[in-house]
Amino acid sequence: MRTTTGLLAFAAAALAACNEPTGPHDLPLPSFQPGSNFALASTIAFTSTRDDPTNPNPGLAAEIYLMDGDGANPRRLTYNTDGDGFATLSPDGKKIVFDSNRLRAPGEPQNTSDVFVMSTDGTDQTWLLRGSSATWSPDSKNIAFHASASGTGLPIKADPGAATFDSDIFVANLDDLLQGIPVRTNITNSPDWIDDDPDWSPVGDGIVFTRHSVTDNHQNSTTAEIWMTDAVGADLARLTENSYEERGPSWSPDGTRIVFSCRRGGSDFEICLMNTAEARDETKVQQLTNNAVGDLTPTFSPDGEKIVFHRQEAPRLFELWSLSPDGVGGWDEEQLTNTEGANLLANWGELRVRAEGEPLSAGRAFRELQPGLGARRELARGLPQLAVLGTR
Repeated sequence: MRTTTGLLAFAAAALAACNEPTGPHDLPLPSFQPGSNFALASTIAFTSTRDDPTNPNPGLAAEIYLMDGDGANPRRLTYNTDGDGFATLSPDGKKIVFDSNRLRAPGEPQNTSDVFVMSTDGTDQTWLLRGSSATWSPDSKNIAFHASASGTGLPIKADPGAATFDSDIFVANLDDLLQGIPVRTNITNSPDWIDDDPDWSPVGDGIVFTRHSVTDNHQNSTTAEIWMTDAVGADLARLTENSYEERGPSWSPDGTRIVFSCRRGGSDFEICLMNTAEARDETKVQQLTNNAVGDLTPTFSPDGEKIVFHRQEAPRLFELWSLSPDGVGGWDEEQLTNTEGANLLANWGELRVRAEGEPLSAGRAFRELQPGLGARRELARGLPQLAVLGTR
């Protein structure tokens, strides 16, 4: 569960209607293979209730959207009367894995989730298995997720993606699941602990996750710490050791840093950052935000320069924000969404996009994939320079 503090009812009242941000994009240039018709464009997947902001049950108004990294060009992917969330683009930019409560049985809590996969235009939505908060392997062939080890456990609290009392981290092959082979491998198998929030390293087989005791206060899990293992469950290591709750760890693109939500210095969640080489050294953890509201579900931009997260602006109302270094040791904040309803559960990735006709050249990449870059067009005049500026 990558979020807490009552997100089930994340939009009971409507915000005043406002336009999405406009203006030139200030984003990393799209990466591409020379001679190819395809590129990877920086894109944020998120959940929103903006199209049904007055629904008396906002948990059933949650749909999945994509938008550019500056908040522009939002487009809706799912259309139903159930709740969808935790959308994550595959590293190759071709698929999106997400949670949905559309298959919950009568009597099961509303936030009982299954994992689905779909194409990036919202088509071919396909059930995979019971579980939540899926993350992709670097080759886009496997997913890790948390789920009930017994297969019968139900969420321990009302937040979207909430773990069960017997929640462990599992790995499964996407092709097997699509062929109806429901094989999942339990890589943590920890009866005394609740494991959730996995995130697969973009550059290896390291999977970070959170773990807390089955006996602690699940509304304020002070035993919740960040751990890491590999894709087969070996080399288990604890990365944090403190007395406050941590949630939703997420790797930087180069695998050297982990961003997460932390209840540090108060009861609300802030955004925190640590270097993996300095794990378990509490003095080296950076607190990036400091306020009296909840800041949750942080993930890095594909170039590692920014962090997107959602903030609780008012009771049951949320917006997306980004963080970027200010050049003097601090972090600048920028609001990315400002609409009716709630915008939350963001994950920053890359979308595979097509340039019609000729294979992509430097000029076409600028003109067709990132209009409005203005002076940034002058940064690259040919393939070698653009390749350096491209992401991953």
